[in-house]
Amino acid sequence: MFWKTRFGRIAVLAVMAAAFLAVSVIPSSAQGSDDKKVPADDRTSAFNDAANTEPVQDPPAPSAAPPYTFSGLMFGDYYYFGQSHDPAWDGQQAFWFRRIYFTFDYRFTPKLTTRFRLEMNSDGRLEGGSLTPYVKDASLRWTYYGRQQMVVGIEPSLSIGFVESVWGLRHIEKTPLDLYRWDSSRDTGLTLAGPLNDAGTLSYGVQFGTEPSDYAEIERDKAVRAAVRYERSPGLTLEGMFVWLGHDMVANRAAAQVFAAYRSKTARAGFLYARQEREAAQGPAAEGLSLDVYSGFGVIDLKPQTLAAFARVDRYADACPDCSGIDYLPINASAAFTLLVAGVEYFIHPSVRFSPNVEWVTYSTPGNVKIAKPKDDVIWRATFYWTW
Repeated sequence: MFWKTRFGRIAVLAVMAAAFLAVSVIPSSAQGSDDKKVPADDRTSAFNDAANTEPVQDPPAPSAAPPYTFSGLMFGDYYYFGQSHDPAWDGQQAFWFRRIYFTFDYRFTPKLTTRFRLEMNSDGRLEGGSLTPYVKDASLRWTYYGRQQMVVGIEPSLSIGFVESVWGLRHIEKTPLDLYRWDSSRDTGLTLAGPLNDAGTLSYGVQFGTEPSDYAEIERDKAVRAAVRYERSPGLTLEGMFVWLGHDMVANRAAAQVFAAYRSKTARAGFLYARQEREAAQGPAAEGLSLDVYSGFGVIDLKPQTLAAFARVDRYADACPDCSGIDYLPINASAAFTLLVAGVEYFIHPSVRFSPNVEWVTYSTPGNVKIAKPKDDVIWRATFYWTW
């Protein structure tokens, strides 16, 4: 069984430690308010004159901000498959929307908020059809003790959300664990998170969810994620993360990820290493899989809020069993590969961007000598992105 392996015991200890931090951390200072008495202002005129004996009226109070906000996000591409290992994609070109979000946020109190988000996207397999909305986020967030937080509902997965925020270019490409289908970007469950020190530079997160994430809770399948992070912005960020995904047929998966990044006012860079152990569907006695991925990226503002350049390199050290099913970027599943993502981004407006970029997949020789080395994939994109 997974729990009896060395990797499993380490994973259990990591989750137990993170869970202990979640329930035992006590903020060193309370979040209070300072109500000071202000003397009343005598606003009547000092002159004994009929024209000046009326009290001066206070200016009208500004209207309170509504407790709700609506927002949206849209991005897509004009794309061209200059070359593909799959003849069905070779030479394909068109426009598509890869994501459309519509979000409603409501604030019950400063410490209790909720979010509801719908998503639509084009068919990433080029099989046609309309853009059908579905629920992307539906969560309740409670800041319950100092700065400690509890979130329940459909929410971003702990294994992906932070790395994606530092990468900052989700509209160009997903982060590795999301792109290579090691974990889902969303899960349904409960998250406990918060700072571990007064400065907020050290924090934790523990998430208990369902697996697969797009179904309601069932008896067997579970997901557990735990992370500890040191973060300074600008400055150095370090994060260690563990995830265990329970699957049917005992095909459980466990992954560990280490992420390091440095951010300044005009540039950021990051490096990620992740390893996943997959049990075979027949049980622990059958042969499983060990998978490794390395990823490094850099982004620089050539002219802040006007022009930026970026590059990223992923090295998938094994044949990727799920990569043929990646939407918008099918990757051959028979060989290890290297993915290069590079481009520039022009800001038409702080909320509107245009980005010419390229994704280039080069393959290693397959381990099976009977399989020919796949042809490189080269996808040219003119990506458009805006928020409101």
